[in-house]
Amino acid sequence: DTTLTPDEIALRTKARGKWVSLPRHGWRRLELVGDPAGGSADDALDRLGLDSADVLTDGRPHTHRVHALQLASEADLLETRDAKLAATLREHSRTLATQPTPPLPEGLRATLRPYQQEGFHFLAHLSALGLGGVLADDMGLGKTVQTLAWLLHLAQNREEGSGPLRVLVVCPKSVTHGWMVETERFAPSLHALAYNPSLGDPHAQLSPGNARLLIANYTQLRINAAWFKQQPWDAVVLDEGQFIKNPGSQVASVARALLSKHRLVLTGTPIEN
Repeated sequence: DTTLTPDEIALRTKARGKWVSLPRHGWRRLELVGDPAGGSADDALDRLGLDSADVLTDGRPHTHRVHALQLASEADLLETRDAKLAATLREHSRTLATQPTPPLPEGLRATLRPYQQEGFHFLAHLSALGLGGVLADDMGLGKTVQTLAWLLHLAQNREEGSGPLRVLVVCPKSVTHGWMVETERFAPSLHALAYNPSLGDPHAQLSPGNARLLIANYTQLRINAAWFKQQPWDAVVLDEGQFIKNPGSQVASVARALLSKHRLVLTGTPIEN
């Protein structure tokens, strides 16, 4: 029965106890209350990793990005407040969960282990939904071959007349040769090319019938940022993701500015990063 100003709500959310003294209203208790049958709003926020202070920043509503599947799990609680929203969330979760599992692409010259197939299906699932992602596997478990299988999958499922796949792989200089060797070994149809600005316009080198996968190191990405940012890529793969873990660095800024339909980061030290 009380209308609170944003400043008064802010006082309440900063208070440690349930009760707080408000200048105009005296001692008041404020709680977020949900549907008794479906649990409280506090419980729902806790399951989403939030609390009332996150939602009411300085007493004013604040937005957060929450995974659709997390929200869909709260659809029953939302039903009494917004049935249309609850129905939309349920339908969206069904769409996310029922994407078909694709077969391994033609042209892959490797036998994937079960966990590698799972990684390939994970990447295919993300790209089918228009999402980027992170493939975090311990070192030596075949992130490169999983990624090459995914790139072959993208190439195989391109719309007719859209031309060859254009992929940029950015990695440390020390693993550039490894990408060249493994592409030739496992996915030779991708025609890997090491970026070398002294050879002329790399755009021409990526023309139909020539290389489809351009491999550059992080220093080259930073120094030649203007060229890389102008190019439309079908997929960008950033290997050894720790190279962009500082969001304020120049190389991380360039990486975020790359124009690409699909984005993937690889890391072999996921806990550290």
